[in-house]
Amino acid sequence: MAQDIHTDHASYQLSGFVDGVWHPEDLVELPGTSWVIVSCMRSADHGGGLFKVDTARPSHATELRWAPAAQQARLGPQIFDPHGIAARRLADETFELLVVDHGGGEAIDRLVLELGEEGPFVAAGERLVQPPRTSANAVAHLPDGGFVMTSMFDPTDGEFVSRFARGEPTGQVWRWSPANGWSRFGDQAMSGANGIAVSRDGVVIACEWAARRVWRLDRDGRAVASVETDFLPDNLRWTADGRLLLAGQSTRPEVLFGCEARGDRCPLAFKVVRLDPVSLAIESLIAVDEAGAVAKGFGGATGAMEVGEQIWVGSFTGQRIGIFSPWSA
Repeated sequence: MAQDIHTDHASYQLSGFVDGVWHPEDLVELPGTSWVIVSCMRSADHGGGLFKVDTARPSHATELRWAPAAQQARLGPQIFDPHGIAARRLADETFELLVVDHGGGEAIDRLVLELGEEGPFVAAGERLVQPPRTSANAVAHLPDGGFVMTSMFDPTDGEFVSRFARGEPTGQVWRWSPANGWSRFGDQAMSGANGIAVSRDGVVIACEWAARRVWRLDRDGRAVASVETDFLPDNLRWTADGRLLLAGQSTRPEVLFGCEARGDRCPLAFKVVRLDPVSLAIESLIAVDEAGAVAKGFGGATGAMEVGEQIWVGSFTGQRIGIFSPWSA
């Protein structure tokens, strides 16, 4: 059943930046540590990369080191082109990082991160090639050790941007399990399937970016509820109290998608909201219009995550992460 539940009030303000990154599309914490991993998208000016930030000293990010064995698996000679990421703890100082990787064909990289003297590094990895005619955007772990991913569109379809503009189906959610490999997760088609999150009991929240809608799917992938947004909903991240932060762009999908490749000036207006995963109620936290984004030198938000009382915001453009703090009069 569709719902429309919104509370509009901006309660956070830009208070600083994390520098040293480019196009920081997605951010995720390593559970139980002070470290945040950043996925930096490949562009005409920079190669794709994974960076780390210590939230105890957040002024600057540094690139993740790859151990020699992991470097050889990187994963082969293809270009590294990361997008969405997800992390879970394997042991006290070992983590699994899932990386959507568009380099050399569509795949999900399963990387093992270990903590060293200078923080996390990539110790090992493997590459899981995706099903044909999928292009992943985001990924999230399932309780059984597998994961779900959103396929945003069919890369062989030359009309997918036009379909975005019309809100027509272009992709859906897929599942990978250690026992069975790839399968479709339910049959809910989406126009620009984007951000995804999984609750501890296996309920999936997925963003239909081009249609401005967020879905709740049960453990079998059946759509049970949805809510409309007034922006393009992008990445999702859990908060400490069991809700979700959702960021996205305030524009039209056909204007945004591929803007840099076309040489256009990319729109920068964005919103960050808090989403209740059960009621799907939406509370506005940050709202920045085009003029404000230009003035602040930060916009085009793609994801947000909670860091203490702050909200860190990633972007598909620019070369820094925005730090937003609770509003103080």
